[in-house]
Amino acid sequence: MNRKKIIYAGITILIAAGIVCGWLLGSVKNVDTVQAVKGSIVKEIIDTGYVQPVDSKDLYAAQNSTIEQLPVEAGQKVEKGQILVVLENLDLTIQIRDTRSLLSQTLIDAEGSKAALDKASAELEDAKENYARIQNLYETGAASRVEYDRAALQVQIDEKTLQEASTVLEAGLAQAEGLKQSLAVLSAKEEQLTVKSPLEGIVLAVPVKLGQVVNSGVLLVTVADSEQLEIKADILSDDLGQVAVGQKVTVTAPVLDRRLTGAVKKIYPQAEEKISALGVIQRRAPVLITVKDPANLKPGFEVKVAIQTLSRTDVLIVPRESVITRGDGQKEVAVVNNGRISYQLIETGINDQDNIEVAGGLKEGDLVVRDGSLGLKENTKVKF
Repeated sequence: MNRKKIIYAGITILIAAGIVCGWLLGSVKNVDTVQAVKGSIVKEIIDTGYVQPVDSKDLYAAQNSTIEQLPVEAGQKVEKGQILVVLENLDLTIQIRDTRSLLSQTLIDAEGSKAALDKASAELEDAKENYARIQNLYETGAASRVEYDRAALQVQIDEKTLQEASTVLEAGLAQAEGLKQSLAVLSAKEEQLTVKSPLEGIVLAVPVKLGQVVNSGVLLVTVADSEQLEIKADILSDDLGQVAVGQKVTVTAPVLDRRLTGAVKKIYPQAEEKISALGVIQRRAPVLITVKDPANLKPGFEVKVAIQTLSRTDVLIVPRESVITRGDGQKEVAVVNNGRISYQLIETGINDQDNIEVAGGLKEGDLVVRDGSLGLKENTKVKF
């Protein structure tokens, strides 16, 4: 009987020992740790941007007309001065034809008026010479009063005829000048019917069709210099205070096989209301970014831009995921000392996508838990 008791007691002790050992072993947590190390960190504002040409031109119909010729299409390369669209305006064509015809007839009439004026001038000179001769004869009694009065009257008649001929010629010349000016205006309008490229580049869009009737102000063609590209990104107004002209920018896109570099070129002075993809109303301002080498980017491509607003070198850094923000706003990390967890308050600086600067509270080489969200209790035993 005593022997059985001894056996049962031994079994009980073994079971209890196993439970205790299991509990002790089970209380040790496996964690992934990292060291606080010195390194560089760059604070970036990351957003979406769209590639656009630096120089693009929208060409519009200057008058109501019909598309008569459309020799280009989207994506086609064009030279400066190349014809893009030819329009037809029948009313204008008729006006030009009638004006030219009237001008031609007016010039012919003016030539006739000039001949009549020359004739009247010559006849007046003859009448004056005859009057002078008759006057001398009259004074010597060799001519009658009737002859004298007739000669004087003829001078008056010829003077009036000359004045009338001069008036007719002046009116004809004035009419011709007015018609020339009208024709110049009409010809300028006619030139508007032939739309030419103002630059060497590429056709971005042709939103009209052959034979289409268009009103004045309708967009016909968009052309752009495809060699000079920039990126336009709408940045949140809350982040805009950190952005400055000249800041370095890195550009990435699925179509690119490498990162491109650029710089902030211009910051628009006014933010506008935008609606995000999630339906959130935001205030954003456009920022233009130059790209040194656009590689195979094309107008309209979507890219990711990272504007480097601040950088630090040779500073202590830890992963962002290691840092815990407490309810009072202070920040801390879970430090591993002698296999146990202790929480250490830290002061933080700038951060990038992966790391955060530790300005105080840690030293180089300190071991911290990578995932600060594990919720480990103070003094928890860990292994790594």
